[in-house]
Amino acid sequence: MYKNAIIIASILIPLTVCQTYNNDAFKRQIYFPDDAMVMPKRPSANRFPAAAAAPLSSQYMSYEQFVNQLLSQGIGNLSLKINKAYQDQTDDNVVFATLNIAAALALVLLGSNGKTFQELTTVLGLATGLDIENRSVKVHEGLGKMIRKIETTAGVIIGQQVSFADAVFVQNNYPIRRLYKESAEALYNSEVVNVDFQSNPDKAAQLINAWVADRTKGKIMDIVDDVPSDTKVLIASAMYFKAEWENPFMEGVTTRRNFYIDGRKSKATIEVDMMANAGEFPYFKDPNLKAEILGLPYKGNATVMYVVMPFNSNKRVLKEFEAHITQKDLDYLADSTQTSHCQILFPKMKIESTIHLKPVLTKLGVTSLFDPKQANLGLLSPGMGPIIKNNAEINPLGSFQGNPNDVLIFSRTGETLNCSAIFDPAKNVSTCHDTVNNKTVAYKRFGEKVGRRIVKRDTVDMLRNLINQQSTDNNYQNPGLYAEDVIHKVYMDITETGTEAAAATFVTLYRTVRGVTFRVDVPFLFFIRHEETKTILFWGSIYKPTPNNVKV
Repeated sequence: MYKNAIIIASILIPLTVCQTYNNDAFKRQIYFPDDAMVMPKRPSANRFPAAAAAPLSSQYMSYEQFVNQLLSQGIGNLSLKINKAYQDQTDDNVVFATLNIAAALALVLLGSNGKTFQELTTVLGLATGLDIENRSVKVHEGLGKMIRKIETTAGVIIGQQVSFADAVFVQNNYPIRRLYKESAEALYNSEVVNVDFQSNPDKAAQLINAWVADRTKGKIMDIVDDVPSDTKVLIASAMYFKAEWENPFMEGVTTRRNFYIDGRKSKATIEVDMMANAGEFPYFKDPNLKAEILGLPYKGNATVMYVVMPFNSNKRVLKEFEAHITQKDLDYLADSTQTSHCQILFPKMKIESTIHLKPVLTKLGVTSLFDPKQANLGLLSPGMGPIIKNNAEINPLGSFQGNPNDVLIFSRTGETLNCSAIFDPAKNVSTCHDTVNNKTVAYKRFGEKVGRRIVKRDTVDMLRNLINQQSTDNNYQNPGLYAEDVIHKVYMDITETGTEAAAATFVTLYRTVRGVTFRVDVPFLFFIRHEETKTILFWGSIYKPTPNNVKV
């Protein structure tokens, strides 16, 4: 194993619960002949149009709105990039939580510098138009607010739960910059937990797995089998999603049906459990993109699962469609949907997978993060080497160990002061002489809540600039941290519940030539989007729904 490895564990638990629909007026048994679509009739459901307000012109957009739009677009583009890069390696189903991955990478970005910082901003879609090196904190603030908004929205909707959790597990006594710790806590509500990788790696792995199990409601018990004893930092990001459909699928009508893995004209089929539904749903068909899209809203309509099927879909057609579609195309399809009467067959699925994202991210240009010689996480830790000396940095400790409590002193305007470091440990105050104004000003050390003069949101970016100014100094040393891998574990369950109620549920047959027939029995993609922010939470490309039976 390598020394000073960072392992990033990103976990998704979307658990979709389809509740029982029961109406005593319906007393006839449902039947699905193979040669026709016969669907149960059910009351129409109101659903707001998916189209939201048009994006603001940059002329009328605040910087905060601009950042939020870039974040949403960046997460959407990241979905497509990861999907394409991963599918070049496999023909299996691909399911992942883009926002969860982005949150884990953002924690790394918060502590990165140099080439690693540049590569991460590029893959997250933040490299243009932001002055990212000087204003990256705006991005972290925006992403943190977005996550809290999604959590808050879910919290007021009955039957929906979305929660995020991040943790930084640190080797005991390994120096982590106070700036990084406090910024991670303030921006992402991240936990910083001390563990002993070196002398007791098994116990450390148990602690990490227990944390993951707790944050994922017991759905994922073991994210790591073992942890190398030379691990210094492990970053974990967990996400739990549980929601009920706004228009529940019918109980008692799920049947075994064919799924055509190479298209409906092919004889290559598997048998899957198909759920049935009918009613008013958002739908759109586009002849230019040669695809149709159906929205399956969750309760409250705050989040929607969009199912996209290319015309004449099969494995090859879906791959080609995904290779050329853009994030703007996805927004266009979703925002163009109109409420239509739809008759739906959709596969019941349970998907569990562990994805190692190192080769995917490397293919997307994130290379230095995984290279011990190039990775630069100097804002996360000063490492165990010599400290960086500068007149603007107050560091009263010795010069042989990196100091995790590095403190920068800035004027009220955010400019670096030309200060002489006179530190009084008893009072925890540094006195700086501002030669511009010819005044002596006392500043509290960073971390003190009372009387602090430091503008907290500027500190990380200014620390980065300071380190870069000293990059040629003989005392400069990269902390030597790098990522061994990015592990993303997914558990997804799309099913109906309430088997006791299903035994008493009967529906009336309804046959019509009107409306839309949306039969998901060929390869398809789906994405779950938070409607207000237009942020993609989850992505999936499905070639063989699981579980299934191969026909012989």
